[in-house]
Amino acid sequence: MELANYWNSNAPAWIELSRAGYDIYRDYLNTPAFFNILPVIKGLKGIDIGCGEGHNTRLLAAQGATLDAIDISDLFIESAQQMEKQFPLGISYSFASATRLPFENDSFDFATSFMCLMDLPDQEKAIAEAYRVLKPGGFFQFSIEHPCFKTPYMKKVQHAQGGDQF
Repeated sequence: MELANYWNSNAPAWIELSRAGYDIYRDYLNTPAFFNILPVIKGLKGIDIGCGEGHNTRLLAAQGATLDAIDISDLFIESAQQMEKQFPLGISYSFASATRLPFENDSFDFATSFMCLMDLPDQEKAIAEAYRVLKPGGFFQFSIEHPCFKTPYMKKVQHAQGGDQF
């Protein structure tokens, strides 16, 4: 779980800064655009894949959906669960990988993933898992970073067996 270790090492700063209002791209660009094209989800059951500390999951729940949410960082999940205890919206948060969702086939009306898929070592497997857990006629809406923001200096980290980590 090397990838989880990377996210856990970043989680405390991420939670503090994003909750203090410093995630301006999320708050003023990505999330408003995402919700602008989101179909009506009131009364539907959904899964938020790669939920982080749960900010956007809470916004989905405020739209009237019933949510399960997963993340590979146990620190993000713990933080989201604490927020759920303080401000209950009926969200169930679980520690899990996007490439091995712990749900039965055809479990959800919709799936979302906010700025997560581009950080996964196996995007195809994660997308296949999202579709596996969707009911027939369900939808999967996600956002990813535009490739123009990948600088020439970025690199992928590989684990000892040679597979990409991110």
